[in-house]
Amino acid sequence: MHRNILKFFMIGTLGLFGGLATADDTGTTTGRVAGGIFVPTGEDGDIAKTSFVLQLTGSVQFRNRIGAEAEFNWTPINLDGSLRPTGQINEARQITALAGLVLTSSELTGEHRPHVAYLSGRLGLSRIAVRSDTTTAVGGWIGGTVGATQALPPFSFPIRETENAFVLSPRAGFLIRSSGSTLFDVSVTPTFLFHGGKITTQIMATIGFGMLGTLD
Repeated sequence: MHRNILKFFMIGTLGLFGGLATADDTGTTTGRVAGGIFVPTGEDGDIAKTSFVLQLTGSVQFRNRIGAEAEFNWTPINLDGSLRPTGQINEARQITALAGLVLTSSELTGEHRPHVAYLSGRLGLSRIAVRSDTTTAVGGWIGGTVGATQALPPFSFPIRETENAFVLSPRAGFLIRSSGSTLFDVSVTPTFLFHGGKITTQIMATIGFGMLGTLD
């Protein structure tokens, strides 16, 4: 169901821009690579610490300061070592794919502008994978997946558990022009994950580098 919702949303987004664009339009594009911090909240904050996040973003802007944006995040989650015995294997990785609309404070043209503010809203999917030995059961998005690996028989091999979630994620930031077609991206992204009748909130703050281009 989640995949169908995302597919219909992306098709609708493409249809919208197909109606807005004309033969004279030359959409301005950006490609950005960013790194930053991933902050778990609530129950997840009891089992995971602040972690690194790698963020890849691509966008296309059409007229009226409106555009489409796609984003991919990869996070090696820093689990709290005090909650597991010495030598126990606990590894957690999360990936998130998002797509949606973006609104900027001014057009991203080839002319020099000191900075451009933007606000975007996206839908997507998130997947977490955990490889672990036994552990103590903990609730939440991260903790619940780790807890699924508990109570293994003695001398058993570590097992891998995965979980999927539907995601809503706004994003706010600044694109800071440096020179020519290069820019810096500073943003904050709260993420709301819907899984098993629960809602988990995560926060990401990133700083990145990117380039401007056009579709023509």
